[in-house]
Amino acid sequence: MSIDPDVVVSTSGAINSPLTARGMRTRATLVKAARALFEKQGYLDTNVGDIAGRAKVAHGTFYTYFTSKEEIFAEVVDQLLADRHRIEEEEPPVRQDAWLSERIERSNRGYLKSYVANARIMAVLEQVATFNPRLAQVRRMARTSTVQRSADAIRRWQARGLVDPTLDPVYAANALGSMVDRSAYVWIILGEPFDLERGVEQLTRLYCNALKLPYHRDGDEWAPAGGSGTEVTRLSQGDGAVKSKRTK
Repeated sequence: MSIDPDVVVSTSGAINSPLTARGMRTRATLVKAARALFEKQGYLDTNVGDIAGRAKVAHGTFYTYFTSKEEIFAEVVDQLLADRHRIEEEEPPVRQDAWLSERIERSNRGYLKSYVANARIMAVLEQVATFNPRLAQVRRMARTSTVQRSADAIRRWQARGLVDPTLDPVYAANALGSMVDRSAYVWIILGEPFDLERGVEQLTRLYCNALKLPYHRDGDEWAPAGGSGTEVTRLSQGDGAVKSKRTK
């Protein structure tokens, strides 16, 4: 196996990240080529030779940067997650005194938009997770940060008396995240007709209903209490909703 002079190799033989501009460009070209082929041919029908050929590098050069097709796929997923996070963060920020439901809605809209933008590689990721244990772990890790953020938010809301204290934050975050994630898969990958804004609204409504939070689209007579967007007053729970009157 040839060793690229622009790559540093550890004493154990493991190859570290390329340190030169040329090495980084070659690695990036391989990852870009891999993603294009995975999206076009699928994971199983793509091999290392295909990736090297599309990247216009020698077959051995691939192994200078990656040990296997699995490893470069994991790198593709890392970049996918970074791209999805960027798209989600491009959603217009909510105002400081926003309802909690507005924050949830923003998150759901960003998630669906990022899924649409990366639909082809998401389809491949969903596929490989069913038959490759290592890549199934990659798929699980792809949602870990999202679930953790949701669980942390639910804990904060419970501490403020906004959410049912009997809910397990981690289980609740997993279940609600799975609702959004699976809906995205059915709508975007399987092609079930849907309208993005209608989907966002319905997912957010279901999310809020599950947590017994008021939904800001249900009328002007309800608004966050205290003007902070983080506190509400429990007035009635006869219908399972936690509401707060508008403060003048």
